[in-house]
Amino acid sequence: MLPLPILLLLLSVFQPCVAIWQPTVGTTWQIILTSPVTPPCITQDYHVYDIDLFINDKSTIDNLHTLNHKVICYLSAGSFESNRPDSNEFLESDKGNGLSELWHDERWLNTRSRNVRRIMEARLDRAAKMGCDGVDPDNVDGYAAENGFGLTEDDAVEYVNWLAREAHARGLAIGLKNAMGIVERVIGNMQWSVNEECAKLRECAGFVAFGRAGKPVFHIEYPKGSDSDQSPVGEEERRWACEFGDSGMFSTVMKNMVLDSWVQAC
Repeated sequence: MLPLPILLLLLSVFQPCVAIWQPTVGTTWQIILTSPVTPPCITQDYHVYDIDLFINDKSTIDNLHTLNHKVICYLSAGSFESNRPDSNEFLESDKGNGLSELWHDERWLNTRSRNVRRIMEARLDRAAKMGCDGVDPDNVDGYAAENGFGLTEDDAVEYVNWLAREAHARGLAIGLKNAMGIVERVIGNMQWSVNEECAKLRECAGFVAFGRAGKPVFHIEYPKGSDSDQSPVGEEERRWACEFGDSGMFSTVMKNMVLDSWVQAC
């Protein structure tokens, strides 16, 4: 019989492979980030729910699984948010310039920082422990802004691929959030894309590669801007949000920018 230390070493090397969830093109979805996802917000119209990692708990995810839904857990991987429970763990040197006026209370993170990555590892640990099927890491496109650190597309590619390795090691699927400029360099490690406003910005062609690879584009348009009105979107607004080249490859929903429970599918 092998000595115990050798046996433990062999067990650590030959771990069984964990199947990573891969949704299909056309998978329906809903995204709710401003409040816990409770039963009144859950319907069978949407197979996937994208929910906040911190304001929901494990019982929420267990409930969604019981109702045969998959769960993507949202986290900001590239910006500092002062209202998160781990915000005091970021160093001042980790924080760069502010984001846009709309998100004036957030600051770009130095994604090359070992401390930032340690915090992200802990967030992925939380996602795995809570039972999330995958993660939606936001704000990985700091290279396209005055981030304060000189972050480049190469930095973003390295960081996103690092996030993918860390997520997959925990049995979590992962998607690319926006960041059209690096699609071709990271798509092999992604299970989907989450895109905001490619129809409005005329950028949807930049994400078609996901559909062609058999991976969904979970697509959001904001026809009402930041308005929280719950009334249906008019036909003209619906057409520009939902009808564009290769739109059949996109899982499009229309939302308010506050990303509450209001949704209108195409």
